[in-house]
Amino acid sequence: MKKPHYERRSRGEIDRNFLFGDIFIKTGGATALVIGAIALYTPFTFADALAEQMYGYLGVMGAFGAAGAALFFYGRHLRAAATHWDLDQD
Repeated sequence: MKKPHYERRSRGEIDRNFLFGDIFIKTGGATALVIGAIALYTPFTFADALAEQMYGYLGVMGAFGAAGAALFFYGRHLRAAATHWDLDQD
């Protein structure tokens, strides 16, 4: 078994990962906030939307919810990668 190899990241890569990670986390959070506000503002529930066959509404809300979650978790990944050392485990 090979010993893990540590590689030092450049300062530019660290700053870029931190910046974009922060942006994606905030964008994902803002998307969740907007989806929640829209869901609270609409005068029907999820069950009502299914009963009325409002699949377009549910699709748009679901797509934006999934995009927001993906942005949030990708931002968390980038923020975690904003360190000086990268462990190469080939």
